[in-house]
Amino acid sequence: MGWLPIMEKGKKGGCQSDWPLFYMNDFSKLGLVVPQLAETLAALRGSGFTVLEEDHGPLVEITGQGHLGRLLQTLRGHHLHFEMSDLVSCVYQG
Repeated sequence: MGWLPIMEKGKKGGCQSDWPLFYMNDFSKLGLVVPQLAETLAALRGSGFTVLEEDHGPLVEITGQGHLGRLLQTLRGHHLHFEMSDLVSCVYQG
């Protein structure tokens, strides 16, 4: 299915080089926003999820809808807070 970006809440980010600087229509990038990035990545890796550390931040592999549900349950089970959110904050949408 793809890779889900993970960002730490309150940290600057989301202005990645492969995103447009100017876009005339709606543009969004769904991602996971967490207050405790290191703990979240450790919990996901410990539960068997594939996590990549990229230049623009970590990504977790999602192989299907059930896999995403299991990921969210894993975070809940570890008492880790999260939100699914639009990560784009630096693109002018005029």
